[in-house]
Amino acid sequence: MIQETTAAEVRAVDRQLDAYNRRDLEAFLSCYADSAELLVDGVVAASGKEALRAVYAEQFAGSRIRATVVDRIHAGDWVVDNERVGGDGMPSMAVLALYRVRDGLIDQVQFLGRRAADD
Repeated sequence: MIQETTAAEVRAVDRQLDAYNRRDLEAFLSCYADSAELLVDGVVAASGKEALRAVYAEQFAGSRIRATVVDRIHAGDWVVDNERVGGDGMPSMAVLALYRVRDGLIDQVQFLGRRAADD
């Protein structure tokens, strides 16, 4: 069975990506569950929405970084994006982002394999 790209999980991830690119912290956080976890290369970097607020408030204040989806797959609760992240004169990076969406909110995001993008 082919899943439509407008699935609730995909829409939740798209909303947070749009808010990220606008650096709209409140809209960004509204896409996450109160107990959401952020993992970077398998290590918990933030646990809970207030911890996410601290991480992303600093990031949004300090740069005009943007993320672009290069490729995406969606299966069940998971949306997996191959993203390019860059801006403000920094070299772009390739990042594999795994988002788990439950009840319309992201409850876990994992970033893996951050490396310089092949431009």
